[in-house]
Amino acid sequence: MKRLLLALGPVSVLLLACVVAPPKGPDGGAPDSGGGGGGDGSVSDGGLVSACPASAPSAGGSCGDVGLECEYGHDVNIDCDLVARCDATGWTLTQPSSTGCPTPPPGASCPSSYAAVPQQSTCTTATSCAYPEGTCACEVYCGAQYPVGHACEAGTPMTWQCTGAAGGCPASRPLVGSACPVVGEVCDYGDCNTLGVVCQSGTWHVQLSSCPISTRRDKQGVRYLDDADLHALADQTRSMRLATYAYTIGDPDPRLGFVIEDQPGSPAVVQGKDRVDLYAYTSMAVATLQVQAREIAELRQQVEALRARCAGAPWPLPRR
Repeated sequence: MKRLLLALGPVSVLLLACVVAPPKGPDGGAPDSGGGGGGDGSVSDGGLVSACPASAPSAGGSCGDVGLECEYGHDVNIDCDLVARCDATGWTLTQPSSTGCPTPPPGASCPSSYAAVPQQSTCTTATSCAYPEGTCACEVYCGAQYPVGHACEAGTPMTWQCTGAAGGCPASRPLVGSACPVVGEVCDYGDCNTLGVVCQSGTWHVQLSSCPISTRRDKQGVRYLDDADLHALADQTRSMRLATYAYTIGDPDPRLGFVIEDQPGSPAVVQGKDRVDLYAYTSMAVATLQVQAREIAELRQQVEALRARCAGAPWPLPRR
């Protein structure tokens, strides 16, 4: 699936289009869906664990398993169901989104089921189709590792591209709060939506996609940066070593950016993965711009003060 992302240098912000390839199998084709699965528009219902209430709890109600998340509903998109999270102060509820929910069934331009999608084949009508097994779209796809900021070559046809769970993931998206066997396993069933789950402490939890999500309703522990934080980020950005390079696969055109091994602890690096968090990378540059803007404003004040002193002083200025 293509995603429009923001990439930038440490000080200059460049808007560009980034094409991110959908998951591919080892042969370069569509990912293994993990077996069969339903095509009825609902998630795989293995049943919530016993620690989840049988029905949605009330906000603030007491709970005993801090960190547990429980989903109520059967939409293919988690964002369209109610999710209850057990925090130290009780249940916190995330209500279904008010836009785009419930997820509409695949339209007339969509194949009848995920299995019926002719992946990689050409298509003529741009559309996105959500299924329990994943999301498919008829779109212009440039190919794996297509360079950031480059448009697809002229004449690139639209093809069916699907993002579905791979490996040992359930064929259909499981309910958040149902049991899972492999701690740390991440299963993605869509693109740029809250359609992913991660196995933590024996149950499936919401896993936000790599696409930036900025709405407050999908965030917790929000803390705004103070001056010390901003200066620390600005210092990191200014010290970041930039390099030109070319990918070992895909388009051979030269690229500009940084090497993860040079900045292993940077907020712009997705920890545990060999990729850059472009949203954090952007925010680091914004922090640097904010610090520089304040420094420029202070320098302007100093210049104006000096001009005022010079304007009222005899000329030439007396020697000291």
